[in-house]
Amino acid sequence: MEIITMAVGPLQANCYLALAGGGGGAGAGAAAFLVDPGGDPDLVMSEVERCKAAVAAIFITHGHHDHIGAAVDLAGAADAPIYGSAEVEAVLADPDMFRLFPGLPDVTAGEVDRILGGGEQVQVGGVIVKAVQAPGHSPGSLCYFSEGALFTGDLLFHGSVGRTDLPGGSFDQLVESIRELNRAFPPETLVYPGHGNSSTLGEEKRNNIFLADIDW
Repeated sequence: MEIITMAVGPLQANCYLALAGGGGGAGAGAAAFLVDPGGDPDLVMSEVERCKAAVAAIFITHGHHDHIGAAVDLAGAADAPIYGSAEVEAVLADPDMFRLFPGLPDVTAGEVDRILGGGEQVQVGGVIVKAVQAPGHSPGSLCYFSEGALFTGDLLFHGSVGRTDLPGGSFDQLVESIRELNRAFPPETLVYPGHGNSSTLGEEKRNNIFLADIDW
């Protein structure tokens, strides 16, 4: 599975285009999925077209505007369903109510096509995408695992962790979520965070200063 990273929106959140292969349909390219299209829909669609991909799903890790800004627009352009938690569903229903601070991108109102709570598996082309419950940065945060890649949203970064001072955040929950990821997946699992560079679970367990005091 090839994964392409695009930094989008004013906060340069990572939007991922994962080329999953298989079942793109007659006349279409290889099946693909997007994770956290937070803005710049034209840029994202340009990359989709360059790769001759057929987007079959849009996965959202959490409901903050910098991760969902272009989700509804891209769902319409690609004719792809949106997957996310009940938190994401609430934000998409009334984006202005959930704007956390100025400077976040505008969000087109819409809805989640399938609400996930963690544990579900979605087949996209030739791969399975598994949703993993991961509260802490926000109450409804999810991670997504597929083919050795873990999309962590704003839960875990290279050398850092997500902030927990926003509404519904909890550092204790965040730590427990990271601990559970390490129990569920091997250390060589690739981490694709919501901002910044990629890493591995093992690298972050060993060297992330914010995790130094965790009782693994």
